[in-house]
Amino acid sequence: MTSKRSFIDMMREDLRRRIWPIALALIGFFFAFPVLALIKLEDHVNSLNQGLDSLVSLQHSFTVYTLGPNNGFAIAGLMIMAVLNAIHGMKYLHNRQEADFYGSIPVLRTTKFNAAFVNGILIALLPYILMQILAVMIGASRGFITGEGILFTVETLVLETVGFLIIYTVIVLACVLTGHTAVAVAAGGVLSFALPSYMVLIEAYKSMFFITLYEETMNKTWYLCPFTLFMNILVSKTDGGLSQTGYHLKNVLTAAVTLVISIVIYLITNKLVKIRPAEAAGKSMSFEKTKPFIKVIIMIPVAMTFGAFFPSFTNGSTTYPWLVFGLIVGIILGHAVIEIIYEFDFKACMHHIPSGLVAAVITAAVALFFVFDFTGYDTKLPDRDKTVSAAVFIPGIENGMYGRGYALYGEESYYMSDSDICMSNMNLTDIDDVYVLARAGCDYAKKYRWHGSAPDKNIDYEDNPGYNQISLTLRNASGHEYKRSYYIDTKDAEIFDALSRIYSTEAFRKNTYEVLADTDKLQDADVNIIRYDSSGYTETADSVSRKDTKRLVEAMTKETEALTLDYLREEAPIGYLEFELKPGITPEEDITYYDTNRPVGYLYPSYTETLSILKDLGIDVRERNDPGNVDYVLKLIYDDDGNDISERISDRAEIEKLFPDLVNQDYAAVNYAVFEAIHVPSYEVHYKPASIREEYEGSNVEFCVQKVKPEG
Repeated sequence: MTSKRSFIDMMREDLRRRIWPIALALIGFFFAFPVLALIKLEDHVNSLNQGLDSLVSLQHSFTVYTLGPNNGFAIAGLMIMAVLNAIHGMKYLHNRQEADFYGSIPVLRTTKFNAAFVNGILIALLPYILMQILAVMIGASRGFITGEGILFTVETLVLETVGFLIIYTVIVLACVLTGHTAVAVAAGGVLSFALPSYMVLIEAYKSMFFITLYEETMNKTWYLCPFTLFMNILVSKTDGGLSQTGYHLKNVLTAAVTLVISIVIYLITNKLVKIRPAEAAGKSMSFEKTKPFIKVIIMIPVAMTFGAFFPSFTNGSTTYPWLVFGLIVGIILGHAVIEIIYEFDFKACMHHIPSGLVAAVITAAVALFFVFDFTGYDTKLPDRDKTVSAAVFIPGIENGMYGRGYALYGEESYYMSDSDICMSNMNLTDIDDVYVLARAGCDYAKKYRWHGSAPDKNIDYEDNPGYNQISLTLRNASGHEYKRSYYIDTKDAEIFDALSRIYSTEAFRKNTYEVLADTDKLQDADVNIIRYDSSGYTETADSVSRKDTKRLVEAMTKETEALTLDYLREEAPIGYLEFELKPGITPEEDITYYDTNRPVGYLYPSYTETLSILKDLGIDVRERNDPGNVDYVLKLIYDDDGNDISERISDRAEIEKLFPDLVNQDYAAVNYAVFEAIHVPSYEVHYKPASIREEYEGSNVEFCVQKVKPEG
């Protein structure tokens, strides 16, 4: 027999004991919306009256930062209320008296549960919506809200509601699975962060033991935790004016999938409430059968964390003993703590040994998988016949010139590294040379993987190889990508020849040199200032016509295409060129362009035409080809005690002999994959004041290092 009391009556009764969450939601969202709106309103009105900003820009700012996804106070409030309302609403399941009371009256368990569940949603969302409406009215009172702004606000409200629901349902599930509030909080953390923890630990172990690991940005991890998923739903296009502000289809799809997951979790929780034992109140876990499974799920990442923790303090030679020690400590502590929590008794630390052994065996198997590389991650390559294209990223070529990220700035590229951007756009079809590099990298991994961790490129072993790290991608016909980072000896003749042929391809150059990647855009750029940096000083030219810009870019493009890897082994850049664009609308993005500095590239001694054009534009290009301009050279030397025992070189013959081998230290590492320099001792080149324009007389010192002449 069940009570005739309606569902609404149960909701009213439940609300009577939830006064403080209601008050907290009202106060919190009052400060998050109306109070923040008033602060923004005053600031924006002052900016408008003083002519510091336009109305359109301020409308965008008010909408995005007060009502949109950039209102961190509102987002934090929803997250906090999701956790608090779930725990507070389900606490009756953890109280013996309340559990006995509701079990003794003729009311369906699901009716009571659903009443508390729905109230938890309404207690947070109704104040949230009410206060957001008040904030809209405040903004509209001074014209900072438009129709587009209201639409964007409604979109944000819907997406944030979905984000709230996924957190709320996960914590409610944790409460139903447990019988004690403190354990419910811990269970909520486990359910929320277990999957991303596994992902992070797998990547950590790959980094520890796989020498050829290519580390990618872990975007997918953010979808595995309800809290970070909430933030991922709200990733929006909020650049530029209000007309460009909005959400993408990806946001809608992510929210739709998240809503479905929330509904599934609710249905599972609703079923569990029906079979949940009444005597579970006050116990750690509601269902005895779930204990060993949850214990194993928790123990594995705990043990793996300890296994990675202790070796992190070693130099690599003692990785394996400390790995074993950490795993043992993690297994013992994990087993003991979980059993104590389960039984609320310190004596229980020795209970249920078999489940602890299962976790230990699985953990050991996972660790052995990484240690011994049973799948050949480090040493096997895809079938050459099935590989149709490739990409190679060499950080030691044009190092520091990261302009490619700018060209792809947008929805996805924000999350991409320079190597990701480069390799995603490169399509090498002649891949025999790529396999030469890959096989050399595999041979290196076979030789050194038992050092316990990936070695630094500057570490010299007994045979003293000059290793550099590169990244490559191999693609098969189905589009599957094999990505690795390999250590290769660029001094090896076969490897250098393969690199030279790859370097000469159009696909590689266009993804390495900014001036080749965006020739047309640079030629047509509306340039405000041309900036040339060299030898510690900067020269600029303004009032530049598009004709001058086009002529300069054409010359630099031609001379960059003429570069060879043999040349880069012998010469370092002598300067760096960038454009400062006029503020406005960029044609490729159709949004206001805020960062007006556009990199063009490094300049080399062979760029005679480019340097000549810069001179024509009024830029004083200081060329380093005349040792007659040098007054003296100071060879910087320090003894073991740190005392300065530098040598002054004033002899003209000695200067003329030394000077051609000196390069500016700012550019010595630009092509470190092939260009070698000795950094100790370094040199100070002091120029004659007469050889420098008057404004530079106070800074006539160039800091240099000595280049190493390549063999052969």
